[in-house]
Amino acid sequence: MRCRSCDAELLPFLDLGTTPLANSFLREDHLAEPEPRFPLEVGFCERCTLVQLMHTVPPEQIFRDYVYVTATSSTITEHFHALAREAVERFGLGPADLVVEFGSNDGTLLKGFEPYGIRTLGVEPATNIAEIAESRGVRTVNDFFGPPVARKLRADEGTAAYIVGCNVVAHIPDINGTMEAVATLLADEGVFQLEAPYLTDLLDKSEFDTVYHEHFFYFSLSALAFAAERHGLRMFDVQHEPVHGGSIRPSFCHAGASHEPTPAVAEGHEREHRRGIDRIETYADFARRVAQIRERLLSLLHEYRAGGRRVAGYGAAAKGNTLLNYCGIGPELLDYVADKNPLKVGLYTPGMHLPVVPAARLAEDRPDYTLILAWNMADEIVSEQSGYREGGGRFLVPIPEPAVVT
Repeated sequence: MRCRSCDAELLPFLDLGTTPLANSFLREDHLAEPEPRFPLEVGFCERCTLVQLMHTVPPEQIFRDYVYVTATSSTITEHFHALAREAVERFGLGPADLVVEFGSNDGTLLKGFEPYGIRTLGVEPATNIAEIAESRGVRTVNDFFGPPVARKLRADEGTAAYIVGCNVVAHIPDINGTMEAVATLLADEGVFQLEAPYLTDLLDKSEFDTVYHEHFFYFSLSALAFAAERHGLRMFDVQHEPVHGGSIRPSFCHAGASHEPTPAVAEGHEREHRRGIDRIETYADFARRVAQIRERLLSLLHEYRAGGRRVAGYGAAAKGNTLLNYCGIGPELLDYVADKNPLKVGLYTPGMHLPVVPAARLAEDRPDYTLILAWNMADEIVSEQSGYREGGGRFLVPIPEPAVVT
């Protein structure tokens, strides 16, 4: 397999098995049917430092019908509205400007620009989610973002003063096409910001469950700068955000734009070099730690079951399905998975076939332990489930090391 950014040969380092798509939840009447499964293996490019999946599932199989809805999480909603406010204030956006978000989901981020009277447009490939956005009053193009769409938007809408893509650039296998599309649509002095889980956080916190077929890439600043520069874009700033277990928000502009680079860019590159993101040995060590987490988590769950304890899961997240399938955690270890997303309740998790039930079930049923699969939302979940916790229920967080939270 060759690198999707620079075409160099990839070095594989982590194999999570052959698994179903992480968001392909099942109806009960489909449980007996064969599930499509795909290799989930990660590789490293020594030339451009881009970490990426070794095998590609066509995006059309993943994103045309989708079950993740941004507004389900109050944490993410607040984070996105803060992002919008900061972008308006920092980059001087106003009613004469166009803001474009690709991978815009239900329009939660773009709704954050409404109080400022700014013209917005979303680009969202999932038809069912694009319809939700339109119903909320967010103009949305139901398509995959790439050079053809960017050229059409430029002709129809003009250039964009601000382009944003949160947790989506890693979902598009053609990284060069994404950067070309941004360069096409971005105004001469415009700004492009993306947000994505940060590779160094993934490594430091052993966040292997961030790996699933939707995430083709696991970004470092080094790899992003390399890809952007090939298309006349340059990184002039970067911020680190705690969301999703640790994310980066780099800012890009055209190479000739007037945005002055901040010290954060050079400092970030230096930290990455010290962390060893440009050496395969770093990734081999990560793979060893992942195997140890699986062993420890399974040992705990079997211990609870052997002692007559009841265990449930919380958060029918894509990352949770990576963990469940890699560790082989099914109905013999977990009774069910609770979640507050109505699009998932009543369905079954891919691969392990655990029923997804309403979040209120925890307080009613009171299992002894609840494995938080959406561990990046652990604070929000523990707060919302105060009744369960006050009744003696305990939460088990699997990452970065399996641990009980009372």
